[in-house]
Amino acid sequence: MTNKLHTSAQTQAIFSSLSQSLGLQPFILSKLAIALSIRKGVLSDIDFQTDNDGLELNRQTIFGEHDLIFKSLITNTEKKALDEEKYFPSIVKAHLDRGAVLLENEKKYSKDFYNHLCHLDSTL
Repeated sequence: MTNKLHTSAQTQAIFSSLSQSLGLQPFILSKLAIALSIRKGVLSDIDFQTDNDGLELNRQTIFGEHDLIFKSLITNTEKKALDEEKYFPSIVKAHLDRGAVLLENEKKYSKDFYNHLCHLDSTL
């Protein structure tokens, strides 16, 4: 069982940029990115087609004490049972990389990023 993953180079660049502009560290950005990806729904095959040339993150850094909650949310989103080897790092990395792009877009197109994230689903 592996406890580390490597993000894509694109995710690393996005996290670096967001970290500089927002002052947030990768452990916070990763949770936000995964949450946005979960919100988008089931992963597609293209979400798995990313490189491994970015940040090295361990499972504890990404999830902290919320590991079981995120695993439950991801399992529910994917609508199938996920064995541990498939879940981490493969599915988590796909959600993380897809979510980083979504997070960057939310930052680009919002005037008040934090307020925008807090009220993202309030108009649905």
